[in-house]
Amino acid sequence: MRCYGNFPKEGIYWFLLLWLAAIVVFGSDLGGVPLRDWDEGIVAQVARDIYQSTSWEGWLYPTIGDAPYFNKPPLFHWLVALTYSVAGVGEATTRFPGAMLAAFSVPMVYAVGKEIFARSTPAILAAWVYLTLLPVVRHGRLAMLDGAVACFWLLLLWCLLRSRRDLRYTLGVGLSLGSIGFTKGIVAVLLATIAGGFVFWDTPRLLRSRYLWVGVCLGVAPVLIWYLAQWQHYG
Repeated sequence: MRCYGNFPKEGIYWFLLLWLAAIVVFGSDLGGVPLRDWDEGIVAQVARDIYQSTSWEGWLYPTIGDAPYFNKPPLFHWLVALTYSVAGVGEATTRFPGAMLAAFSVPMVYAVGKEIFARSTPAILAAWVYLTLLPVVRHGRLAMLDGAVACFWLLLLWCLLRSRRDLRYTLGVGLSLGSIGFTKGIVAVLLATIAGGFVFWDTPRLLRSRYLWVGVCLGVAPVLIWYLAQWQHYG
């Protein structure tokens, strides 16, 4: 499989156009309906507890009400809490970080397509189809982890494909993997297995790249440190 992703000026225009369209679609009227009781309610409550905490421990050891919350790592909840600190607590601010990450995943589909296909047309059509898929739009606009994971996964794939020509892009592979792990925990193991299988089958020389392992260490270290901190704090 050849790579063609040289991203000429026309490619940059398409990337920006798709990104703008996605921001409009994913970012419109985010506060139009109440938060869902289950997933969105949990994210909002954990993020509000972090936002209202008076010490750094509230950020390192998230809570939901008075109970510890370590069901998921806190990267996404941190982003929501930071949004609260800028624009206040509400439905729109709760959904904003996830919506913007989901919006960025749309041009990333185009970027991945540019690495795979010889022509731009398949990449453009794939991104437009992705943008208009109901499950993508619906879950991307909610305060859920799906949009963030999709964004980080597509960024990982793009870095993996680009690294065939420049090994420095494997740094992004490790950092993207770490971001997935810091968002949804064990899912990162499954996606790392898939990515590792592709590398072993397609370009095993990447496994010898020091940039790859530096990126993996930099990406995974914060996740491991957070889990170790929970273990040390709660037992």
